[in-house]
Amino acid sequence: MASRFGFQSSTMIVTNTPGADLALTNFAYCSPSDLHNFAVPGTKLFLALVADSFVLSLSYPLLTPHENIRTGQIALNAIQRRHARVSSGDTISVRRFIPPEDYNLALLTLELEFVKKGTRNEQAS
Repeated sequence: MASRFGFQSSTMIVTNTPGADLALTNFAYCSPSDLHNFAVPGTKLFLALVADSFVLSLSYPLLTPHENIRTGQIALNAIQRRHARVSSGDTISVRRFIPPEDYNLALLTLELEFVKKGTRNEQAS
């Protein structure tokens, strides 16, 4: 049954992002066979509503040697897993997100953090 977001909710198994370079992109990653489930019609976008709480762009790391994201898995970085309150190996609800035609972003709250603590003392001005 279709929902207002596209397809019915399905579950996927959370896994870690397969490479440090991919963890910094803020994409979620899945297998090529799962990617088509999140296509936004008429666009080149792949969007997923994750854990009924936030929307992520999905991709498959085509230009990388990582082929260890299996069908039925969604690779999330540490920050994404923390916000979804899941760990690697947990099951999470994921469904395609299709923005309504009149969809406008009314509020954007950003929370900036260092992903990895550096060895230098850094200060923001």
